[in-house]
Amino acid sequence: MAVSRKQKESVVATLIDDLDEAGSVILTDFTGVNVEAMTELRTQMRENNVNFTVVKNTLLRRIFNGIEVENNEGVYAMMEGPTALAYSTDEVLPIKVIKKFAEGHKGLPRIKGGFVSGETYEVAKLMRLADIPSRDELLAKFMGSARSPLQGFVSVSSGIIRKFFYAVNAIRESKEN
Repeated sequence: MAVSRKQKESVVATLIDDLDEAGSVILTDFTGVNVEAMTELRTQMRENNVNFTVVKNTLLRRIFNGIEVENNEGVYAMMEGPTALAYSTDEVLPIKVIKKFAEGHKGLPRIKGGFVSGETYEVAKLMRLADIPSRDELLAKFMGSARSPLQGFVSVSSGIIRKFFYAVNAIRESKEN
């Protein structure tokens, strides 16, 4: 069944709003991904609060004209063949989910490129971005690093106080005898 012009305009308007708020948008080629694997990918995307949708390239051109992207021509060059979008407000999460999925499925879907915070990224840059620990992991490492010197100070201080009380207790016991 053909999609009417109004439905296409609605899809374009909705995606413009969604992508305008997205921290990152990853373009993928899903050629060769079977139905079972695609269902699994969509499930993983939903579990990680990443939107995943297949859009015609002609509609994508309209959408990318409606949002601010640093290098539209670079993004247009990525729109060759079937294209699916993975996007989220998190800058790193979509590429992490796709990379992890592709590692277990013969490199599919193939990443074409994308943009993060309005800047166009090639595949190599996206892969480096996928290797960065998540925000929560970085915060946990930072807190552990910040807490470590304080814990050392507290243990040294308590050791000094403990030794002082041992000495006072030893003096008291020696005077009692």
